[in-house]
Formats: sequence, C-alpha cells, structure tokens
Amino acid sequence: MIRDLFVFLQGTPADAAALDAAIALAQAHDAHVAALAVAHAPVPFASEWGVTAVGLDQAGFEALRKAAEDAAAGARKRLEAAGVAHEVRVADSPLAWPEEVAALHARHADLCVFGGPAPDAPGSRFGTSFDALLMHSGRPVLLVPDGVKLMVPPRRVVIAWQPRREASRAVHDALPWLPRDARVDVLVVNPQSTALGYGEAPGSDIARHLARHGCQAKVVEVERGSHSTGQAILEHARESIADLVVMGGFSHSRWREQVFGGVTRTVLEGTRTPVLFSH
Repeated sequence: MIRDLFVFLQGTPADAAALDAAIALAQAHDAHVAALAVAHAPVPFASEWGVTAVGLDQAGFEALRKAAEDAAAGARKRLEAAGVAHEVRVADSPLAWPEEVAALHARHADLCVFGGPAPDAPGSRFGTSFDALLMHSGRPVLLVPDGVKLMVPPRRVVIAWQPRREASRAVHDALPWLPRDARVDVLVVNPQSTALGYGEAPGSDIARHLARHGCQAKVVEVERGSHSTGQAILEHARESIADLVVMGGFSHSRWREQVFGGVTRTVLEGTRTPVLFSH
C-alpha cells in the first residue's frame, strides 16, 4: 500500500515527469506527495584556519537559493493543479551534499520518484543523486525518464530477474501497485542453472510466486548475444511495449559499476520506460 510519495527535485525538465508520475500514483492510492528542492552550497572543509567554504559568496548562495525556490514553486503549482495532498519543502545544505539531505527525507516515504537524466542541464548531479536515493534511503526508487508518462496501474510489466537479494526486494516492492490482472514477463538473460543460482528451471519459482499474487506471470528467457545484459533488458522492454520495468539496482559494487559499467548504469542511462529499482 502506498501512502507517502517523495520527489527529489533536480531543477531540470525531468522534474515534470517525476511529478506527473507521483500525482498519478497519489490519485490512484489516495497518497500524499512530498517534494524537496535543496539549495546547495559547497561543503565546507576544515583546515588550520577553521572551517571554510570554497568559491561561493553571498550572491552565489542567493542564486542557488533562488533556483531551489523556483523549482519548488513549479512543483507546488503542478501539485495544486492536480488537487492531491502535498507539501513542498526547500532545504539549505551548507554542511551536506543535497543528495544526502534527499536520502534523509526519503526515509519517511513509501516510494521515491525521480526524474531521468537531463544531459543538457549544466551542473546536474543526477548520477550521485540516484545513487544516494537507492543506496541510503532504504526505499525503492521509481525512475521516470523525461517526457515519459507512467501508466497507473501498469498492465505490461517486465521483471528483470536474477536470483539475488536486490531483485527479490524489487519484486516485493512492486507488488502493492501491480493489478491482479497485470501481464508480467519474468525476464532471465543468459541464465546458468546452478544449485545456488537460477536452479533447474530459471525464473519458474518467482513466476509461481507472482501467480499466487494474481499476476499473469510467464518466464521469458533470452540470450544476450553481442549485447550486454542491460541492453537485452532495454530491448525486451521496448519490444514488449512495457509500462514498467522492475529490477534490483547495484547487485555489484557501485565502484565496479562506475568504472566498468553494469546493468544498473546501462538501464539507468538508456531506458525510455519507467523503472522501479530496489537495493
């Protein structure tokens, strides 16, 4: 059951998609939306001269504060027009990164809703913000790409399944808002049948579990060929015209994902379908 939704405003065009998704979920579940904009000043550092902030004067801070206020005002106008229960917060973060503040606020919600990457937005902290929300809020993160509308409730769902804790968490985070007649593809990519992995019938156990919850679940096994696993997930979601992808995030370390790439990064940067990530 969803009662509290949290939206971290990035101050980019992608905020509109995140807010619209939160509104659609709030209307469907009679839920409350909390949106947060953070006025970020460079984090001070300690030296023999005391605690010092670098490169920001009063005029610079006022400009950052105005940008946060503008993002908050736009969100407030959108939420008021939709008629959903809401609050919009503006926080200063002189001693913490804005994504750290956001992760703290998100701990009091059922779900974080976050806009996708905005390549044309200068100074965007999209990657670090997503990492903080997913890894430090304790909440699932619904990523909604810029210009994409979330279908509520989703009718066609792709679960990127692997026998890991993160994927299991994602499935169970998604269940409260999957309709009983949802068509669900349990997607397994290049599965290896091992005793401590997929087992003899990859994906079948979680498909049966979903079926007991009323979902029309079927296992879809694909070979990735020359593609990466992330690309295979994106291709299947596109071909099946999915309303939602559900997957675990950062099954490997974030350092490995950042340096070598990984499934989470590939999907995060390339999806045109809303994705529910859990860790």
